[in-house]
Amino acid sequence: MTEQTPAAVDSCETPALDDQTGGAADVGKPAPVSGWQRWARWVGFGILIVVSIHGIREFVNGDAAAVKAYWSSHYRVLPMVLVFAMMDVAVEITAWMWVYQRFGIQALDRTGAAVGLSGKAGLLLPAQLGRLIRPDEMVRLRRGALGECLKAEAVVFVLDSISVLALVAALVAYRVHGALSLAAGAAVIGVCLFLGNFILKILSDTKLKLPRGFWWSWTTFAIVVLQSTGWIAHGLAFFMLASDLPGNVGLWDSLFLAPGSAVLGLGSGVPGGIGATEALLGASMGVRGVPQEHLAVGVAAFRIVTFWLLLPMGWLALAYVGRQARKQREAADGGADDGSEPPDQSPDSTADSPSVGESTP
Repeated sequence: MTEQTPAAVDSCETPALDDQTGGAADVGKPAPVSGWQRWARWVGFGILIVVSIHGIREFVNGDAAAVKAYWSSHYRVLPMVLVFAMMDVAVEITAWMWVYQRFGIQALDRTGAAVGLSGKAGLLLPAQLGRLIRPDEMVRLRRGALGECLKAEAVVFVLDSISVLALVAALVAYRVHGALSLAAGAAVIGVCLFLGNFILKILSDTKLKLPRGFWWSWTTFAIVVLQSTGWIAHGLAFFMLASDLPGNVGLWDSLFLAPGSAVLGLGSGVPGGIGATEALLGASMGVRGVPQEHLAVGVAAFRIVTFWLLLPMGWLALAYVGRQARKQREAADGGADDGSEPPDQSPDSTADSPSVGESTP
């Protein structure tokens, strides 16, 4: 793996921000909803309604007294579920900021963290369209050109996918022998980054090119490992909730089922994986012997903490970022009225900020 200096990050050509802002403004506006998106949304909510009705029916017809007795003595576990869920979010945002910083886009500050959290406001959009929120907000803050921000967001998605594959490989290898788990996860990351570096060379003369040496570096490896720890925190949140339920849901099951059901639910194209994630998670818990009446309450509690709670957090962050963008615009307009030039906040100026350093092996 190679060492990448700040100059290497800046070597990727960035179009002028003024040329991009016109198109960026349209990203924040509600886009027309296509037919398949509308159908996907209704299908997702339909599945959620069916699953919810089934869960309520099983709760009423099952041993409801046992469920109430269990949660009356185990409600203290919910704060720990929340802690691990927030750790997952914090790790995800940190990795997101790190990737953007490597593109020469200033993200490692409080406003950058707020932009990272604002992406949660788009959880209900289908087919990962919510990921367009963060690039648009970075453009509004004049921190980068739209094209570069979109590329950075795409890279975050790819690296996150690699982190899931690495976690699955580590868990499967652990079943064979515990000592093989870390090696298997590292091997999957290494192979994926090698392939990414190979593809990068092919795209070096296109608009899809990335900073030289981006993939084959220790920093990228560290970002993927960081994202994997986020998925581990997601699994631990589920483990804290399900470990004491009647049945056989252990740590390995939690680390495999919680991230797996979330990824498969999102992969279905249904907005936020709604319905699909609940159905997959519930079916997996049922296979592990969790009674239906406990299963319904457990899945509902887990999804409220790890999904529905994030929506208002995302909207609050989006409002904060919008206020920061307005203050920045008003400050620039005030400087223009006074005859003084506003501070340079173009991509070229932000690219001069210190990038995240990398070490060579």
